[in-house]
Amino acid sequence: MHSNSKGEILNAGRVTSPRCRNVPHRPGVQAIDISETMLPAPGCRSADGPLLNAWFELNYRLQEEASDTHINKTFIERWIVRLWNIVSPRPQCFWLFLARMNELALLCASKYVDCCEFAAADELLVHPNSIFLYIDWGREAVFRGNEGKRGCIPAEINPGPLMSCLYRLLMESGYITEDYLHSISYRTYKINRVAAMLKELGMAGTEKIAVKLSCMNIDERRDFQSRLCLFDRRTFNEIGRALHLFMLSGRVDAEYVGKYLRG
Repeated sequence: MHSNSKGEILNAGRVTSPRCRNVPHRPGVQAIDISETMLPAPGCRSADGPLLNAWFELNYRLQEEASDTHINKTFIERWIVRLWNIVSPRPQCFWLFLARMNELALLCASKYVDCCEFAAADELLVHPNSIFLYIDWGREAVFRGNEGKRGCIPAEINPGPLMSCLYRLLMESGYITEDYLHSISYRTYKINRVAAMLKELGMAGTEKIAVKLSCMNIDERRDFQSRLCLFDRRTFNEIGRALHLFMLSGRVDAEYVGKYLRG
């Protein structure tokens, strides 16, 4: 791994999906790892050191496993269940991690729509999701407060579309910034708008998109591509870095953590 002056290790690459190779995607950051020198020294770790170490590993593991070939509804649901059943060193860690799951849901739905896989997108956007039926809402909270007090997840929500449930949980947590919540709403709106546009054009798959693109001149092709979602992994990666930095310092700085977490 190679790190820059800020301790970031970035591998730039093109975000593409094997299921929609004819749809161009903007270059994006595919991995953000933190150099080992940024980990707290053993003598400086809190009493929750083992728990924090487990969460550093959990954050890395999600980064490694969340490749474009793995991201789908089942993958996201499994990680949500996994998150719900572990203890968090601080409530903020739980909500930042859930925000990463929300980013994967947005990325997955947007790529389905860009590839005209509308039924798959509807599984995330429209159809009620059963995953929250299997979560024990009555159990004690999944995180511990600063003084060992245990907190609570917001009240049980009625099963709805996965993305709607994730948004509501983040919104009602009280920990997530308004700017980030607005960005979720905007991107969800864009996904629905792009889906409506492609359906209106009679697009039923990437083959039809490829045919349409082949009949366009360069300017027309650029205009059409600009109307697609073409989301990248930048925000997913940034929240992963914010979580890492928050676990290191416990502070909400304006440059990184404060973009997503309220101070």
